[in-house]
Amino acid sequence: MKTLIKDISSLVTIAGNNEKPRRGKELDNINEIQNGAIFFDEKILWVGSTQEAEIKLHNGEISPEQTISLKGKTVFPGFVDSHTHLVFAGDRANEFALRVRGATYQEIAERGGGIIATVKAVRKASEDELFENASKHLWSAIRHGTVAIEIKSGYGLDVENELKLLRVNKKLSGAFPIHIVPTFLGAHDFPPEYKNKPDDYVEIICKEMIPKVAELNLAKYCDCFVDKGYYTIQQAEKIFRTAQDYGLKIRMHADELADVGAGRFAGEIGAISADHLLFVSDESLEKMKNAGTIATLLPGTSYFIRMPYAPAKKIVEKEIPIALASDFNPGSCFTENMQIILSLAVTNLGLNCEQALVASTINGAHSLEISSLVGSLEVGKEATFAILDCSSYVEMFYHYGINHVKEVWVKGKKFIEN
Repeated sequence: MKTLIKDISSLVTIAGNNEKPRRGKELDNINEIQNGAIFFDEKILWVGSTQEAEIKLHNGEISPEQTISLKGKTVFPGFVDSHTHLVFAGDRANEFALRVRGATYQEIAERGGGIIATVKAVRKASEDELFENASKHLWSAIRHGTVAIEIKSGYGLDVENELKLLRVNKKLSGAFPIHIVPTFLGAHDFPPEYKNKPDDYVEIICKEMIPKVAELNLAKYCDCFVDKGYYTIQQAEKIFRTAQDYGLKIRMHADELADVGAGRFAGEIGAISADHLLFVSDESLEKMKNAGTIATLLPGTSYFIRMPYAPAKKIVEKEIPIALASDFNPGSCFTENMQIILSLAVTNLGLNCEQALVASTINGAHSLEISSLVGSLEVGKEATFAILDCSSYVEMFYHYGINHVKEVWVKGKKFIEN
């Protein structure tokens, strides 16, 4: 149905030069139209001011089947959450209680908690149980404005259960109309049965998991946790070279717990995105800049596990493209609400509101290589967007801790109304 939405107090289009991810001063341009209007069916047909829309209506240039007035509301492209671990079982509330008493992420992992605790729960869970739990969290993410999302495996850590997680991911793609981008993360941690022989597990990833994932077309990307106490650069290179041979592209958990040169390696291996980067070095940032690797920042994790924040302002000043994502997972960042992530980005990362919006929309879409479809409101793209119950996008940052999303539209149809 052809629809005209007009009288939009703040229409945040993020339109402009979006052929490449934005960096530096480009991050400040959100191309806001006050008293804006948008005309669409499944795709966006025209964007401009309400005054221009009235002229086009009068001249017969646009003929909407329905017209909606959104006085006092904000429309923006919706969030592209480019780093999540949404499919899992169980919870780790007990670990949270330990952390607030002073235990560190590493200490909890050494006691058998952390990723391995979720692995044990996932191995016991059926596909239906995993799907039901994931659906609940995905509905919540969409209600908070997410219109595209990356979902990793990584809580199976054996052939059977990694494939199980990815099959659930594929089932979610069939059940929800938003873009769901799958990533294989068999190298999230080492399973207990291979704790003392990690290289043997790397062999299983390369010789059994990756070939099967590729054969069944269950993932677009391959990820690896390259950090202190997890995968070495040498192990990750073997995994990534194998993944590339099978047509998978590279994403990476990098330098979250220490500077191990993972950011540098991300640039060298041609990773689409290097994520976390709490302890990234200047040398690594230069490699990433030269390679065009996106720095995906996850301030919710720093907040949740009481870690330092990534050097966001330095990364922006070096003109490296940034994306913002939730890192939604049961252990180190248990929120699917991207509005909270943006609040943390402006208060603790030092970004401004415009930079945070660009990083969580068009740059997130570039990170998932779906920027031709979503991430900005431009003619020819999908008519997918979120409506905020506020007259300016700034209010979403100012009045934090609540859900400002009134409606979410996907491909020209209202999908959710809060």
